[in-house]
Amino acid sequence: MASGRQLFCRIITPERMVYDGEAEMVKVRIADGDIGVMADHQPIVSTVGIRDVQVVKEGDEREVFAVSDGFFKVSENLVQILVEEATSANDIDADAAENDVEEADRELSELSGGDDEEEAGRRREELQRRRSIGENMARVARRYGE
Repeated sequence: MASGRQLFCRIITPERMVYDGEAEMVKVRIADGDIGVMADHQPIVSTVGIRDVQVVKEGDEREVFAVSDGFFKVSENLVQILVEEATSANDIDADAAENDVEEADRELSELSGGDDEEEAGRRREELQRRRSIGENMARVARRYGE
């Protein structure tokens, strides 16, 4: 880093601060595609998708988190990622995540269209989101977990 300034990253859910620390770079997928943020990056506000966030530290050490969809902001050397769910790759039980995917698939297949159509649509969206989050958690755990 030519400037000598330090980048900080915070990954925040409604329940807790999942990560709060220094970073050399933060890699994440936002609405426009994949981005790597380093110190003195221009300000950005965007959305973040159900993917992984990589916090690269000194010496190419990294912490990886599976995150749900939410918001992403860069301002004054602070990256803030505000999501409903975020879990360190090392804390994910890949088998449990895969079971969540199977359960969501099962519940999706059991949805009947004869009931309240609006309620069935909301339930379908909720189950598809849960399935996507489970798939992401399993992928992140298998790829980056210990």
